[in-house]
Amino acid sequence: MGSERKPPTQEPPRRRGRWALLVLAGAYLVTVWLDGVGTNVPAKLMPRPWVYFAQVSALFPNAAITTIDYRAQGWSCDDKRWVEIDVRPYFLVDRDNKENRFHRSLQFYRRSRNVMRALDDYVVKRHVASGEPRIGGVRFLSLRVPYPPLGSRVSPYERLPLSSYPEAQRKHWYWSPKSLRAERCGQPRSEGAEPDDEAPVAPDTSKDPEP
Repeated sequence: MGSERKPPTQEPPRRRGRWALLVLAGAYLVTVWLDGVGTNVPAKLMPRPWVYFAQVSALFPNAAITTIDYRAQGWSCDDKRWVEIDVRPYFLVDRDNKENRFHRSLQFYRRSRNVMRALDDYVVKRHVASGEPRIGGVRFLSLRVPYPPLGSRVSPYERLPLSSYPEAQRKHWYWSPKSLRAERCGQPRSEGAEPDDEAPVAPDTSKDPEP
């Protein structure tokens, strides 16, 4: 008498669900890691909501070694030199912290020529309308101030004049072309050109600590 064949056992639905969750979790962690190391493969292959939540988790993959602050200078039409200008009155939302629109624009769009030109035009117009001495252009830069050694006393943030920081801690990202500065100041265009007059953005050959 032949043995009675048993129907094939099916994997319990709960176990299958567990395996599916493990696969999803593994894929998510791989996406976070790939985004953290700088590759754009996930952005090309995965759905946009998936990539967004992976990028949120990978915002800070490495410890920062400097604090970043953005500043502006104006080209004085009278003195024909760069002077520091305070743009905080022109960006009233969160004006005294790094969440204001000026900081956000430089943080995310400092390499975009179109955005920097629009910001240039806005700042110059607001500055002239405020009654301050006339400027013909702007120069946007970031300050990269090293953190104190581990274990040292950390002083509260204090906004110091730009002159308090050495040139080595400054990185210029954009400045108004010389021809535009001369036009705004009502002066004839001087001979010669600056490297940024036609370049899309200021070059940066060093490792950029700003995301």
